[in-house]
Amino acid sequence: MKKTLVLTHEYYPFRGGVARYCHNLFKFFNNSEYLVITDNKKVETKDNVINIKLTYSWFKPSWLLSYFKLKKIIKKHNIEQIFTPNILPLGSLAYYLKIPYVISLHGLDINLALKNKPGLARKILENAKAIIVNTKNTAEIIKPLKLDNSKIHLIYPGLDFDTNYDESKLEAFRKKLEIGDNKIIMTLARLNKRKGQDLVIEAVAQIKNDYKLKYFIVGSGEEKKHLEFLIAKHKLSDNVFIFDNIDDEELIYFFKLADIFAMPHKQLGSDVEGFGMVFLEAASCRLPIIAGDSGGVKEVFNRSEQAILVPSDDLRALVVSIKHLLNNPQEADKLADAAYKRAGQFKGAQQQSLILKGILK
Repeated sequence: MKKTLVLTHEYYPFRGGVARYCHNLFKFFNNSEYLVITDNKKVETKDNVINIKLTYSWFKPSWLLSYFKLKKIIKKHNIEQIFTPNILPLGSLAYYLKIPYVISLHGLDINLALKNKPGLARKILENAKAIIVNTKNTAEIIKPLKLDNSKIHLIYPGLDFDTNYDESKLEAFRKKLEIGDNKIIMTLARLNKRKGQDLVIEAVAQIKNDYKLKYFIVGSGEEKKHLEFLIAKHKLSDNVFIFDNIDDEELIYFFKLADIFAMPHKQLGSDVEGFGMVFLEAASCRLPIIAGDSGGVKEVFNRSEQAILVPSDDLRALVVSIKHLLNNPQEADKLADAAYKRAGQFKGAQQQSLILKGILK
């Protein structure tokens, strides 16, 4: 395989869908086959990962200064091609570096590119060696461009989630979190407006007197203060809890303690849920799932018995859905079993990685 430069704003251990997507695709490669260049503050320079500044807000174009850095790195490490999940601005760098490149598209990125710089976005895509899309929904976004279909490849995010756990540790978590006989609703996602944690808080406020329940929000992000405001506004300090510093190996215990996974995501302008890898993780833990009716989730769950999809910002529909699952545990179990079977139909991360290797050869 030609040595590949993975040029990205997001990479593991940063927690984000694009970061995990890229990491899962490349972590099965030999280190000698690729080099990661990122400017993410949570990623350290080590092994075959280099952290450097890639954009400068005070310079136009913002990527131009890093162009010269990358020219030296490409020569030093014998780089033969580039893979980037950031069509703008990093796709511009790939285009002007004049070596073969692969663009990976995820939803919001291509929507914004086509909105803000349609001509440049088209040029970058037309000249790419290959275009990776994470869902059929993303492929539909670029369909009007009438690109060469032979170079468009669908690679779903690959499930690579260890569901093994220690029973004694689970019980310790149960006691520490004072679960008792409470029902647990859980969301694992970045704290931003699109994910819909605010809507779940509003739903919990409406039903808290009818059920013994707690809502665990796992994640960090810019919406934390607003979510804390909602918790205080509705006097939910005994019901809603935010966990923003959870290690990856501890996530399984939150899934195992939960009774419902709820992430009623929505589309906000160009910002759309590309796929939602976390839904497959929840499904692999046999949880009944409530999701938003937008973006790529309809490819994750393609039948109504696999998950409940609620319309964007529809609080009433969310409340009805949560109450239905709490009142009908057997129906919840059927939903969870169907979701579990659906998750098993997706290729794992290592299989998806092999598909990419075939494209990069």
